Amino acid sequence: MRVKLYGRDGAGRLMKVKLNSGRVMTTPTFFPVYNPHLPVITPEEIKKEFGWNEIITNAYIFWRDRRLYSEAKEKGIHRVLNFDGVVMMDSGAYQIWQYGEIEITNREAIEFQNEIKPDIGTFIDIVMPHNIEYEKAYEGVTKTIKHAKECVEIGSEEVSWVATVQGSVYEDLIRSSAEMLRELSFPYYALGSLKIATSQWLFKPQVKYVVEALKILPRSRPVHFWGLGHPATFSLFVLMGLDTFDSASYALYAKDDRIMYPWGTVRLDELEEFTFYSPYLEKYTPQELRNVSKEERERIIAKHNLWVILSEIKSIREAIRGEYLFELVQERVRSHPGLYKAYEYLLKNYGSYLEEYTPFSKKHGLFVVDNLFKERPEVKRALRIVKKLNSTKTLNHPVYGKIPATLLYTYPFGQTVYGDEDMVVPSTEPEEQVRDIIRYQWGVEIGEVNVEVRNGRPRKVYKDGKYIGMIRPYDGLFVPSVEGAELLKNMLPFPKGRVVVDEVAKDPVSEGRSVFTKFVMDIDPDLIPGQEVIVVDENDRVLSVGKLVLNPREVEEFEEHVAVKVRHGTKNRQS
Repeated sequence: MRVKLYGRDGAGRLMKVKLNSGRVMTTPTFFPVYNPHLPVITPEEIKKEFGWNEIITNAYIFWRDRRLYSEAKEKGIHRVLNFDGVVMMDSGAYQIWQYGEIEITNREAIEFQNEIKPDIGTFIDIVMPHNIEYEKAYEGVTKTIKHAKECVEIGSEEVSWVATVQGSVYEDLIRSSAEMLRELSFPYYALGSLKIATSQWLFKPQVKYVVEALKILPRSRPVHFWGLGHPATFSLFVLMGLDTFDSASYALYAKDDRIMYPWGTVRLDELEEFTFYSPYLEKYTPQELRNVSKEERERIIAKHNLWVILSEIKSIREAIRGEYLFELVQERVRSHPGLYKAYEYLLKNYGSYLEEYTPFSKKHGLFVVDNLFKERPEVKRALRIVKKLNSTKTLNHPVYGKIPATLLYTYPFGQTVYGDEDMVVPSTEPEEQVRDIIRYQWGVEIGEVNVEVRNGRPRKVYKDGKYIGMIRPYDGLFVPSVEGAELLKNMLPFPKGRVVVDEVAKDPVSEGRSVFTKFVMDIDPDLIPGQEVIVVDENDRVLSVGKLVLNPREVEEFEEHVAVKVRHGTKNRQS
């Protein structure tokens, strides 16, 4: 399996995942559940009508139906479904939760999937509610690990096998489960939505379960979340670091005449007008839809619901590309008190986890919508840094409080959108601004500099007649040249601000090529994605400067991925 990260915000990421089968998917994504016994929307329709590349079905349902069993073994699951996209298979674990037991064994489930060749397969894990007793949860984790080892032993290498972390709300069980599954080195991991809690929109237990597991699971692998089906919930769970979801909610809601919107659900019999555009509802008024036959109405609502779900996934992808996932989450969590409380709990209890992955700078502004804004990782990081600066000229920012006046246009202070409240801004010289920006960003005193000003803002920066870098217009941060990197390196203790590469990478990196993870020998452990970094060789000689793509943990865990996008090297230095 190969995983490439193309965008990020919070712990959420936009990735291309090439599975063991060779098929490729973009994450975050959603797997609509297809039940061959209740085919409300067929796989062919999901592919052709919705243009969607992923579905999930159930190995146990195919295994216990003799006709489906024979057909799947003869043709393979893709041909049976008439679907050439990514097929994921559940094992029957959910049926154990529903009915208490099933006829199929773990070995039989794995061997059956070996034969019918889904792209993504699962062994039988033990599904748990949030109110399970500790002893029962312990037994479930033990059995899940036993089944995982059996999967490693007999599972086909053509299938990307998913290992699900269990443990319910018990942190020691979650951690031990995650650690043992990580040691087994699965290509794909998962977390199970805690039953009962999810259906009751009690998401705080889910937050603890998810983050405690994700702190242990390798970041170089996609992570699935079972059974999360309402579009209002997706963005929050993506923000935490989850990549894929599945549910039959689109069909189950339709069966009860419940219509999904991105922010909630309404019952058809409560509506006088449709308030949200949908290609599947535009031909009807609510009254007209109520008059349609039950079977046809169910299909119409199911298609609408699936369209809303898939549209929300696309919105989340765009939010990650545009670096405004937090803004989307802030909007969505207001749709339900349970979601808002979960978001508050995430920020207040796991802010440091989010901060490891949240970019140091973004191209999108930060929107202030309530007092919880101050708990965001970008905000807490910025306030922590400015407290160390002891600037003589300060201003009273309506959101951040007392900050250096010289940083008014520097991220995140100058990119925060809060309304029209005015500030009294002391005048500052461009040279003062540059010195404080470098202090804020790099933690060193650069001394006297000369600054070229454009449109009233500092741009090019010189020291002792040499060009040492520029102040980037969109975020007001200092981007060093090679000469600037040399200057900063000599002021910073090793390995601060640095990424160290081995001898093999020395020449290509100095020529301006990207730094790949496999060549990184050492890295400043405090670096954040999106920071400007100095790339050096093992003798601490500057090779290039660029922007960090991955955080230090990810640099270690991704086997072959761009770690630093190099802006210019010593052999193509900017003058």
